[in-house]
Amino acid sequence: MTMIDEILDQEEQLANAKRTLDLDAIDRIYADDLMLTGVLGEPTCSKSAVLEEMRRGIAERDGARAGGTQFDTRTENEDTKVVTLGDTAIVNYRFVVTFKGPNLDVRRRYRTTNVWAKRDGRWQIVAAHMGFVLDPQQAAMLSGDRK
Repeated sequence: MTMIDEILDQEEQLANAKRTLDLDAIDRIYADDLMLTGVLGEPTCSKSAVLEEMRRGIAERDGARAGGTQFDTRTENEDTKVVTLGDTAIVNYRFVVTFKGPNLDVRRRYRTTNVWAKRDGRWQIVAAHMGFVLDPQQAAMLSGDRK
């Protein structure tokens, strides 16, 4: 297995953990000294902040299920690129998440960059950045060009 294959396998494990809100997997995948910049840019998040956000997501999901509300959630990574540098790899992709439920139909796209480092024989994400990907209409509105 090549290093790129190893990293793509790690990214698939990460995608599955995010999809299923698997706290144990996220805890293994993200390094204790993680530095993550989220979609709003500030503040930079730590691993504990990521885990706390997942706990909130789990509570919301479980509350909705207990109330009988069902949601269909889909996630997909697109346009994945990997660059390797020794025991470090940089992965960039578009992360697409879709939520559908009663009175809800949301599709969000994010551009994600993960920096993986091999430490003590295992890969972990040490730094990450996520940004919103705007559709052409959103971009035009932000630029003041309302066509």
